[in-house]
Amino acid sequence: MRNARLESLGHALIIVNPVAQSGAAAGAAERLKRFLTMYCHREAFDIAQTERPRHATELAAVASEFDTVLALGGDGAVHEVANGLMQIPAAQRPMLGVVPVGSGNDFARTLGLTDITDVSGTDFSALLTSEPTVCDIMRITYETSGSGAPRRVVEYAVQTASFGLDAAIAIDTHTMRKRTGLTGAPLYMASGLKAFGRSYRDYPVRVRFDDGETRHLRTIVFAIQNGPTYGSGFNICPRASISDGLIDVCYASGPVPRAVALPVFLSAKNGRHVGSKHVHIERIKKVDLTFSAGDYPIQLDGEQIRAKSMRIEVVPGALNVLQPLDIGHAEPIATAEAPKRPESSLSGRQ
Repeated sequence: MRNARLESLGHALIIVNPVAQSGAAAGAAERLKRFLTMYCHREAFDIAQTERPRHATELAAVASEFDTVLALGGDGAVHEVANGLMQIPAAQRPMLGVVPVGSGNDFARTLGLTDITDVSGTDFSALLTSEPTVCDIMRITYETSGSGAPRRVVEYAVQTASFGLDAAIAIDTHTMRKRTGLTGAPLYMASGLKAFGRSYRDYPVRVRFDDGETRHLRTIVFAIQNGPTYGSGFNICPRASISDGLIDVCYASGPVPRAVALPVFLSAKNGRHVGSKHVHIERIKKVDLTFSAGDYPIQLDGEQIRAKSMRIEVVPGALNVLQPLDIGHAEPIATAEAPKRPESSLSGRQ
């Protein structure tokens, strides 16, 4: 018996980093293809393996012939795929699906998906109950810093953008994961305790929320969120929603002694940090940032960038994403029709 919701995937492309999860992700992609083929009773699912950093963006950017692109991986994989999809005109833009097998899966968590911690398994059942949901995305326009002439770059983030100690923590997890073998929240916690050691400092910045006055802040952490969590489940902006046309900002500004800042950071795991007098929450449509130095740690969905200044703004309803319905509410946040394509456009890709 065919599953009506899986039928709505149409012609789908699975993008996977074959060396992720110590090489197990490639096998997971093959099992996902067999799973979808079995339930849909048709061959309409292709696999594209990445070969280098940013390759997933390149693959997604030329995927307009597909109805759905499935990102198999963590937040980094979803980030790259979403950036590629945003290069496709909205009328031809495929739907985004997430199969969370990464070390950090915060966007998947926002959608209500459960991590596939054992990638040798075959539990892709969340796709059986998923339907298209309208999702906002964040557009980040920034001027690069570092060697060479400054360049203007536009990128997108599905879940988080941050600078300061929280960004330093996220960036450090890449090397700490290889050294320690930790993943998820324990990895982020270990990196956090390290950052609050000798690396503890504040980050002077000029900030302008929407069209308000410019503020001069000495920030410690500064997170701009589309969804509530970062760092594998730290509930940094508890009210953030991917479909409200707003972005949420949480920042702590100094001077704050390390002995005070560390407990506040730890309390963010459960969202209790919002009661601290040092923590501030904003709900906005855009924020302009000018950094006092060009070497600040900055990350977008866990991916590091270098910038002197940046504007982050919400793009409402930019993506259609697959979201399971059995996550505590009867209907998806908002339903969007998948783009209708002529039969002749559904040609395969090797």
